[in-house]
Amino acid sequence: MERDERNKIAGKKAHLLTESVRELAPPFVRLAPVRLPEMRNVALSRRALEVIDHPDFQRLRLIRQLGPTHLVYPGAVHTRFEHSLGVWDCVRRYLQNLLHDPAFLEAVGEEDILTLLAASLLHDIGHYPLAHNLEALHHKGEETPRHEDLARKIVIGELTSAPDKPPIAEILERRWKVDPARVCNLVSPPAGGLTDRTDRILASILSSPIDADKMDYLERDSIHMGVPYGRNWDRERFLASLVLSPEGDRIAVSDKGRVSAEIFIFCRYTMFSEAYWHHTVRSASAMAERALAAWRAESRIETDDLVDLLFGSSDESLVAHLHETAPETSRARLLLQGLLGGRRGLYKRVVTLSLVHTDPRRRAGFEMIYRMNAAEVTALENRLLDRLARLAGQRFPEGSVVVDTPPRGKDRLGRVPVVLGKGPSREVVPLDGVSRIVQGVAEDFAKVVKKIRVFVEPGALDTVRASVPFERLASAVLEETLRAPDSLPFSLLEP
Repeated sequence: MERDERNKIAGKKAHLLTESVRELAPPFVRLAPVRLPEMRNVALSRRALEVIDHPDFQRLRLIRQLGPTHLVYPGAVHTRFEHSLGVWDCVRRYLQNLLHDPAFLEAVGEEDILTLLAASLLHDIGHYPLAHNLEALHHKGEETPRHEDLARKIVIGELTSAPDKPPIAEILERRWKVDPARVCNLVSPPAGGLTDRTDRILASILSSPIDADKMDYLERDSIHMGVPYGRNWDRERFLASLVLSPEGDRIAVSDKGRVSAEIFIFCRYTMFSEAYWHHTVRSASAMAERALAAWRAESRIETDDLVDLLFGSSDESLVAHLHETAPETSRARLLLQGLLGGRRGLYKRVVTLSLVHTDPRRRAGFEMIYRMNAAEVTALENRLLDRLARLAGQRFPEGSVVVDTPPRGKDRLGRVPVVLGKGPSREVVPLDGVSRIVQGVAEDFAKVVKKIRVFVEPGALDTVRASVPFERLASAVLEETLRAPDSLPFSLLEP
């Protein structure tokens, strides 16, 4: 009886919330729809449109979702603008389903829901051209801006393309009646994490192993790349299984959503394996990363000036500017030439290293490079370039060799709580504890999908291969990789 009464109270609160937060009410789908691929009608409220119409949000129309990936998958020219609208719609769907969970309803109120909806729109507001390539440099020790850090500056108007207009923060306060600082904390949590339990719940909807952000980008990227991997899973059953975890600080799935969550995790795995980390995509990404690093070192641009440049550029205009301002014979100029429209000259793969190889030399090479810092990787690239020059009997320009290590952290799946049973007897277990599929995905991500590759500029590669068989070339590259210089802070066992 107590449970029935609790459900009755929860039902009344859910009804009141859908009445007061119009974005959650079912009739809302008939208002101001925007059509997104693939045949999705995204409903937008007037207060959402005020944020979307702000010039700082409209700027996202210039930012490609997947950077240079369109050089491999021609359809991948969709933007952060489109993705942001998609995440807004996915968060609405998450909330509509979570309103059926009494524990979730006890934890959140109208202001909490509006704060999350605002954050869903603004979660990528800080993005700029080739952001992931620059942020890869940040994780390797370079001082580069993180899009999450820029988001706060944009929202409060410290960084803006429209100084004559009120900042987005004013719209949030005036029209949404929410705290802009709290919205920004959901988009980019403080270093110490979120201390408020409700905020941790809201943040888990936006950023977790089963969040609304991934739900949108896996499907959206699949559509635009022309691949099936990110869209073949049971969304409706997954959404219907969403509940609050028994700990009460994050979202979870009930047992009936376990298989849907497994497929969701597997979709992400296959997208990285077959699309995001496809060897030609990694070639383009590695070229962009190295070009940005080289251009920054050569230009000696200050961080604030770099932010201004990035904030005012599209992908194409940024690459064109870097190319125009890079010295004629520089490493940056060589790399950027292959990324420009009409000159597609992506570097070619010579050697692939991973932990799945049975060849102990390739496994040892992977372990060795994976532990290198940015300076050590650059030194290895220079040594490999010298080796190619000796094989060909001629010199090649700096930047003709790129060693690519995929971004760290992308293979960390995180824990997905699964709630078994109902009432006092329910228990929570991690998804990987009841799913050998998820266990295997976590293992294979590190062992199979994560690869280190050596790429060579096409012209240089053709010159070397004219006189050296490819097998001998690959063997020489691997041999030079394993010849660890004394300066490395670790030793390599003999293969």
